[in-house]
Amino acid sequence: MSGRFRSSVFLLMLAHVSITGCGYVIVKLGLREFDPVPFASLRFLTGLVALSIMMLTLRCRPKIERGDWPRVIALALLAVPINQLVYLIGMRWTVPSHASLLYGSTAAFALLMSAAAGYEKLRAYKFVAIALALGGLLIVMLQPGTSLLDREHLKGDLLVILAVISWAGYTVVAKPIVKKYGALSLSTFCLILGTLIVLPFIIPTAFQQDYSRVTMIGIFAVLYTGIMLTAVAYTIWFALIKLIDPSQVAILTAPQPIVASTVSAIVIGEVIGIPLIVGGVFVITGVLTMDLPALIGRKNSITAKVQ
Repeated sequence: MSGRFRSSVFLLMLAHVSITGCGYVIVKLGLREFDPVPFASLRFLTGLVALSIMMLTLRCRPKIERGDWPRVIALALLAVPINQLVYLIGMRWTVPSHASLLYGSTAAFALLMSAAAGYEKLRAYKFVAIALALGGLLIVMLQPGTSLLDREHLKGDLLVILAVISWAGYTVVAKPIVKKYGALSLSTFCLILGTLIVLPFIIPTAFQQDYSRVTMIGIFAVLYTGIMLTAVAYTIWFALIKLIDPSQVAILTAPQPIVASTVSAIVIGEVIGIPLIVGGVFVITGVLTMDLPALIGRKNSITAKVQ
């Protein structure tokens, strides 16, 4: 039983890290053939179908109370137009390794927002963790040849940071109602609602896209991001949360930037320099420092669950 439980956690973690880590590279390949907004409209349309099927299959449609609708609409706007659309626009100029590390620092931004909202206190080790993570981001963004010397990379990094902040904001804004509706039900509903809100404004751009330069790679990128990243990755994430604590999930998925950087170097020839490695170590160390004390101090660990 113990071995079967550990195998399930490992396989789910491996699947999630592989899907999301490769996703940064596949998005970059797709944006070589698509303009960002038309790509986003097709991704959202594909994701809408996948999420709707998932909601019907899992029967996870929440019944939103009238007083919670303003918060739910805010979550929908944060999740799709602000997070996903801005991320895709930013990916036009930045590289997969940067984007994966920036998203790897989501916990640091979420912690700052959560503390500002009064949900938790900032202890000394969390200050250190945030400083490490944000310091690592500065090292990555300001390395020679990819930021101040290359304005487009800096612009892309800043847009991705905006997307990361919006996703961190999503986790904080959702906190008061996530237990009421369930994490999977609420997130699925918000993603569908956010897509329905933004699609009418951006779907016309899909008809303006020059499809003569779109190959099977571009089509695959749309399908992969719409199905695998939008629906499958979310389902796996929430399956992991059911098996182990959220802090443990964050630690188990820390290798995501490593996967993204390695695949990017192999597939699109991204150069992995010393500043990126050093900055990456800072970011990952910061995230682990943020979560590790809670993991070590928790009595109901993975071992306890399987005994």
